[in-house]
Amino acid sequence: MSGRERRGYLQPSLFGELPGWDQPREPEPGAPATPLPLPGTEGLRPEFRLVDPDEIQADPFQPRRSFPRGELLGLAASIGRVGLIEPLVVEENPGPGKKYVVVAGERRHRAFLLGRSLWPDNPHFREVRCLVYPPLPAGVRAAFQLEENLRRAGLDPYEVAAGLYRARQALRRPAWEDVLALLGISPGKGVMKWLR
Repeated sequence: MSGRERRGYLQPSLFGELPGWDQPREPEPGAPATPLPLPGTEGLRPEFRLVDPDEIQADPFQPRRSFPRGELLGLAASIGRVGLIEPLVVEENPGPGKKYVVVAGERRHRAFLLGRSLWPDNPHFREVRCLVYPPLPAGVRAAFQLEENLRRAGLDPYEVAAGLYRARQALRRPAWEDVLALLGISPGKGVMKWLR
């Protein structure tokens, strides 16, 4: 018997001592409503692949427009030390150009390319860890990109509004409230001001 087993880490009976651990709970006050899957995302199964960075291109419709070089250098140095921790999300490109297009992780992609050019002998810059999707519908791609960027600091209001507008177009122009609800965004005054 290992030390972990003796201490009870692997004994299922320990979980039973936590009242209600396996029961559905009421949402916490102020918690968002139960998220519903965005139409078109059910059944999507990406594949994990190591990809040659030369086979990946940026998405020209990426909501984020600002990529300060200093931040990219810091991220590139981090990748050089420990590798790319969070994989890029890419889709197969059925059209002209490179084999894959970045869906989420444009900052990581740019930092990876910068690090590769600065430190070409570093083994962490040989291949990129990617979750590869088949070609995505435009609405799903736009939703992925907004979700990736809205949950991180640093998007300015114009980038948020442009990304939301693109998602609305791709979703065939439903009401703004519907787009915001699908993406789990509260329609506060600041958000609605930029969507006019």
